[in-house]
Amino acid sequence: MPLRIFTILFCLIACKAAVFGQTNLPFIEIEGEIRESDTKDPVPYVHIMNPNSGLGTVSNTEGRFWMKMMPSDTILFSAIGYETYAFTLNPDQNSRRLRIVIELNTSTQVLKPVNIFAYRDEESLKQALIELEVPDDNQNVALQIPGVRTGPMTENPVFQIGGPFSFFHNKFSREAKASRKLEKDIATYDYTKILKAKYNEQVVMQLTGLPEDEVEEFMNFCKIDEAYIYSATEYDIALLVSDCLKKFNEQPGD
Repeated sequence: MPLRIFTILFCLIACKAAVFGQTNLPFIEIEGEIRESDTKDPVPYVHIMNPNSGLGTVSNTEGRFWMKMMPSDTILFSAIGYETYAFTLNPDQNSRRLRIVIELNTSTQVLKPVNIFAYRDEESLKQALIELEVPDDNQNVALQIPGVRTGPMTENPVFQIGGPFSFFHNKFSREAKASRKLEKDIATYDYTKILKAKYNEQVVMQLTGLPEDEVEEFMNFCKIDEAYIYSATEYDIALLVSDCLKKFNEQPGD
C-alpha cells in the first residue's frame, strides 16, 4: 500500500511540473513592418494570425504591427491581393524581443473572359432573343452566379423557365443582387479592418505604456467614437489617448 501511494504522488508531482513548465515557456515579442516585395511600400490592414494561440491582429496604416508568439508558433500574414506568408522563428533564436520586416508578394488571379455583345437597335435585340437557344423544360438548368457556391442538389431538380426574356431577367437580376451584396460586405469588412488597425489593445499599450492587465479597463474608460477613429489620423488618435490617460491616472484610488 505505501508503495502504491508513493507511485501516485510521484506521478501527480511529475504531471504538475510538466504543466507548469509548458505554461511558463517564454513569449517572444515580435515588432515588425509589412512591405510589398516589389515596391517596398508599406501594406496596411494585413491580417496577422497565430493559429496555435488563436490570437490575431491587423497591421496599421503604416504596415506596422506588434504581437507575441511562442518559439514553436507559426504566424500567418494574409491580405487581399497578396500571397499568404508564413513566419517561423529560427531554432537558435534566443532574444525575447525581435524586430522583423515581412515582404508580401502580389498574387495574380486570372478571371474568365466575358463576352459583350452590342446590338444596333431594339429590333436587333428582339431578333437575337428569339433566335436564342433555350434549354427544354425537362432539362436540368443551373444558373451560375459569380461568387456564389451552391450546395448539393436534389435527385430530380426542377427549374422553370418561361422564355428568353424571363431567362435574361432572372439571370442578370440575381447577378446584380449578388454583386451589390458583395460590394456592401466588402465595404463593411474594410471599415471594420480600419477601426481595428487604428485603435486596439496593442496600440493602447504602445501609446500609454500601461501593462496588459490594465488595457481593457483603460479602453472602457476612454471610449472613442467609431466615426472619429475612421476619419482621424494616427496622430489625432494619439493625442486623444494621451488626454484620456491623464484623466485615467487622475481617478481616485479604490
